[in-house]
Amino acid sequence: MFSSLRAYHTDKLAKVVTRFFLLTLVAFLSQTTAFGQDSELGMELGGYTYLGDVNRKFSISDYSLGGQFFVRRNLNDALSYRVSLGAGKLSAVDDEAFDVFSANRSASFEGSFINSDFLLEYHFLNYRNDRLEQFWTPYVFFGLGLYRMQGDDGFSNEYNTGIKFRVPVGVGIKYRFNKRWILAISTSAIKTNSDEIDNVSAGTPNIKDYSGGNPNDDDWMFYTAISLSFTFHKIVCPEGWFK
Repeated sequence: MFSSLRAYHTDKLAKVVTRFFLLTLVAFLSQTTAFGQDSELGMELGGYTYLGDVNRKFSISDYSLGGQFFVRRNLNDALSYRVSLGAGKLSAVDDEAFDVFSANRSASFEGSFINSDFLLEYHFLNYRNDRLEQFWTPYVFFGLGLYRMQGDDGFSNEYNTGIKFRVPVGVGIKYRFNKRWILAISTSAIKTNSDEIDNVSAGTPNIKDYSGGNPNDDDWMFYTAISLSFTFHKIVCPEGWFK
């Protein structure tokens, strides 16, 4: 009964997260039309991997597909904020060659998640000013988000993390093709505030059965992506010209 109640509440919160993003998108579009500020609508595609009890080293083969839709408001030449809604996949298998613990446990998992993030971005160069002829900039970003992951471990057990907070921190490079289109490449580390991504820490770690993980270390996500965004502009004519 309690598990069904938890599923109900997490599903309801996931719907709230989605509605929050859609309301932000509507407000963004209406504000863009009304005020004509530099605002962006974009899509991002990349790969996720994770570090935790099952996977303790980086490997290109561990990356799984992920992506996000986002809206961005440029507050000034240096600062912007971004709201996004996305999804991704994660998977890993114990590496028997890594240590004896992994060889005996033989754990694995595969799952997918949805997320919504709010990010602040700082640009080091003024790449949006045509007069400066500066068309690219490195940037850093950080923020706060929500996610919910559902998975299947190597022992045919289905599980979900429930709604959790996540904290993305990253770096990237942006390149502006023209006044409308901006290309960006970024990579980020994401603190998940959970040790349930791989579903092994529920067990009790001991030498006899090798079933558990380390409950004191939270899992981390890592995300590398490329994005393309469209900038909205409104040309304001001086009063009296066309009266």
